[in-house]
Amino acid sequence: MKSWAVSPAGELSRRLLRFILLFSLCFTLLASAVQLHFEYRREMQGIASRLELIRSGYLASIERSLWDLNQAQLDVQLRGLVDFPDIAWVHLRSADFDLLQGQPLPAEAARIERFALSYRLDQAQPRALGELEVGVDVAAVHRRLYASGLTSLLWMALFICGLAITLSWVFHRLVTRHLLAMAAFSRRLAGGEWQTSLRLEKGHGAAEDEIDAVAHALDEMRQAIVEDMQRREADHLALQDKKDELQKMVEQRTASLYRAKEEAEAANLAKSRFLATMSHELRTPLNGILGMAELLGEAPLGELERRRLQALHKAGDGLLALIDDLLDFAKLEEGEARAESVVFSLRQLLEDVLTLLEPRAQANATQLVECLDGGLGDYFEGPEQFLRQVLTNLLANAIKFTRAGRVQLRVQLLGQESARQCLRIEVQDNGIGIPEAMQARIFERFVQADEQVARRYGGAGLGLAICKRLVQSMGSEIRLHSREGQGSRFWFDVWLRQAPPMERACPVSEAAVAASGHVLVVEDVELNREVAQGLLEREGHRVSLAEDGEQALGQTRATAFDLVLLDVQLPGLDGVELCRRIRQDSQGLNRHTPIFAFTASLQPAMVQRYLDAGMLGVIAKPIQLSALRQALAGVAPREMPVAGEALLDPRVLRAHREALGAGKLAQLLRLLQGSLEQQGALLLAALQALDYPEIAGTAHRLASASESLGGRPLAALLRQLEVAAGAQVQAQCLDQLAPLRQLLGATQQALSQALTEL
Repeated sequence: MKSWAVSPAGELSRRLLRFILLFSLCFTLLASAVQLHFEYRREMQGIASRLELIRSGYLASIERSLWDLNQAQLDVQLRGLVDFPDIAWVHLRSADFDLLQGQPLPAEAARIERFALSYRLDQAQPRALGELEVGVDVAAVHRRLYASGLTSLLWMALFICGLAITLSWVFHRLVTRHLLAMAAFSRRLAGGEWQTSLRLEKGHGAAEDEIDAVAHALDEMRQAIVEDMQRREADHLALQDKKDELQKMVEQRTASLYRAKEEAEAANLAKSRFLATMSHELRTPLNGILGMAELLGEAPLGELERRRLQALHKAGDGLLALIDDLLDFAKLEEGEARAESVVFSLRQLLEDVLTLLEPRAQANATQLVECLDGGLGDYFEGPEQFLRQVLTNLLANAIKFTRAGRVQLRVQLLGQESARQCLRIEVQDNGIGIPEAMQARIFERFVQADEQVARRYGGAGLGLAICKRLVQSMGSEIRLHSREGQGSRFWFDVWLRQAPPMERACPVSEAAVAASGHVLVVEDVELNREVAQGLLEREGHRVSLAEDGEQALGQTRATAFDLVLLDVQLPGLDGVELCRRIRQDSQGLNRHTPIFAFTASLQPAMVQRYLDAGMLGVIAKPIQLSALRQALAGVAPREMPVAGEALLDPRVLRAHREALGAGKLAQLLRLLQGSLEQQGALLLAALQALDYPEIAGTAHRLASASESLGGRPLAALLRQLEVAAGAQVQAQCLDQLAPLRQLLGATQQALSQALTEL
């Protein structure tokens, strides 16, 4: 049997005591304030009556004594006035006398009344004799009121405290202790003591009240609970055997499902990682295959050899497309693909896709038709890259499965609200069609219509799975209608926001390549080195080769290059660390040389790592001549920055946008803008104070940040300032103050303009 201790004073009693004390305090303060108010009025009325007595009873005699020039009488009269309660002083001023009785007080502690003195002779006009000033000691009144109020407040507080304690004790005796007893009884019930009934400690002959009614209800509840528990125990014993058996079955099934779920998730993750890894690893040898095939294309070959070479190149292109599908699907599975919203021309996008696929359609003797709604807007803001990939996959599929037929791309305007349009994008063909039994699974990964189609047309069965994921990421669903032997129709609806026209960057043509320059290729695979060397030399460039990072670092310290193509995965010193060392070498010849990553690792996180290290962009493996020319088009022989050069290199911004997307680029631009605003002010202050260590450190940090986003004019000026501060050349540092202030402001404006154009 547990024993429950009951506190002699419960929380309810304490709260009642606090309430009584608080109410009593408020009442006491209010009563004291009222009492003080009336006492203050009484005191002020007494002062007013005394002043009136002086005016009516004493003023005439003082005027008579003053007319008679009786100073002795005046002194007596003034002393009599000072003897009045609360009269501090009286001061008589006239042409003949200046009499003062009492002690003057400060103006804030007294009330001053002035009476004009005059005397009338018979019927003549009154003659002014002077002025009587009476000072009343108001501070004495306040002191009396304070003492009286404090005494009253203390007595009332003592009385109320005693009353509150008495009431609290009475309330505890009559109510609180019984409530505590009932609470202890409830706790005993919760603890399982069902047999002890509730009894309240009351004197003999005490009448029952509301507390007793609550106690009886609690005891009746205890009895009902005991009866219910007895019934439940009987039911429990009857069902226990079946419950145990069912519980074991549920546990076994749950464990089985959990293991299956874990195995499925692990297999799915392993599959996605395997796809990403294999697609990456296959790009390296494929780079050599396609590169060598392209180089051999210009060699003198016989007709048979040329056809075999074309077959080899076609097979390599097919393998590259398959690898791209695998990599795209792996990114979608791992959630790395994000819909980047950009401004684009829908008509230009459709034209680009159709132009790209037109050779395939011609090879299949298939007519490629475009049908656009006349109400379509010219420019939209949305996931342009996803739309391009979906259209490319759908049209490529339609062309592949349509021989000597017709493939139609239709874009229809379904609706419009404010600045948005709802478009239905549809691809229809009259090819082989899809069996109805396979239509429900055709959007699943690695699924094709049947084995015969897979053997005849090839492919991994990922194109439609990728389209489904991309369309879902745009907030829509792709749909299908097909009949075997009659063709297929794929369509989806998407809302796009209309946008104002934008300036389009001119693409780099095959002829728009840089002047002959010196290029360093750092690659550990001999085949890839030969491919890159052959393509670069064919474009008229001088090429130096390096097999690893240490060898490349030595060459960059000895020779100035116009471009560095840097493989990321190198033995020993990797490409990212090599780039950092080249950028950090203050005396290096290639500190400002454009460096491009030459890699098959194109995941967004990896691309960001390359750019953070100081690279200007990425050239994907297997190397494509168009991508190589794109990098070379912005590289001229090494020159110093000249007046009129763009404050932000558009080539660098385009490379960042293509690799990271517009959203990430905008974030980087805002970060640079904030750094220039904050650290630029510190740099200007350090220049004025000629704090050389601060100048060198701040200039170095700002130069690296500006250079990574294409701010080369500002970076060049900061590098010169860093060197001058390191050598502590005062004149050169001060000469850079005005140009630096101007260039900082101009670069910040250029950053703001670039942000508005994204």
